Amino acid sequence: MEDNNKNLEKVLELFDRKGIEKRKQATTMAGILGIQYKSAKQKLDGKRGIRFEEVRKIHEYFREAYNKRPQYNGIFIVNDLHMRCNIEVESEDAEQVEAGVNYAYKDGEYWIVNPTSNRIHRSLKKVVNLEVLPAPRIAILDNDPEILELMKSVSNRFGIEATLFRDKLEMLEHVKRHFYDAYIVDWLLDYEENAGEIIKTIRANNAAVPIIILTAQLDQHENEIGEIIAKQGVEILEKPSRVTIISSILISHLFY
Repeated sequence: MEDNNKNLEKVLELFDRKGIEKRKQATTMAGILGIQYKSAKQKLDGKRGIRFEEVRKIHEYFREAYNKRPQYNGIFIVNDLHMRCNIEVESEDAEQVEAGVNYAYKDGEYWIVNPTSNRIHRSLKKVVNLEVLPAPRIAILDNDPEILELMKSVSNRFGIEATLFRDKLEMLEHVKRHFYDAYIVDWLLDYEENAGEIIKTIRANNAAVPIIILTAQLDQHENEIGEIIAKQGVEILEKPSRVTIISSILISHLFY
């Protein structure tokens, strides 16, 4: 309920800032989210919850980046696929594992539901409620279509939604009004341009979001890349990078 209240506060604050009169707020919300007026009115009255994705969609409609991450306390893992979720468990450890029932174990601050690894964890608790959240979103810029397709395939495999860009200017305009959970950018683009301007734009909107630079020209551009690492707090991956390395970095940033 607390998250719902915070989401409502964010929407009302945005409407107020944009000059949307109270009598027009439900109509505005209904139009943006594609829902009925009655549902929008109930959301604004606090009778129905407003989801994180709805808050982000409303902000993006007004060309504002909503640079917050959803709150979650668990990760559901099926083979390589990872899903953020909110989990409620029973207070006592499960004495035996029943077929078709989810069980969770604690790993740091997160509850982990991973049916294939239940047998190696002694302290399992029965899951009584599990809410799966939308997949984390990343934006990827590279002028090589094969690398873009590889990155999209890796992202899909691990439960990450990827938006692909081949053009620097297109991505530059996009990131000014859309927020992503992480960014992967090729350092050297067409016509000897680099990704410095995009990185600075992203960092100006969000001081903490992960930014990963891909490069095959580290030796030739060591000073430029070193400066951007120091000033903008980015990470560097040399091409060609192994899929396991890329996926491990993304999972670390986006789920744990």
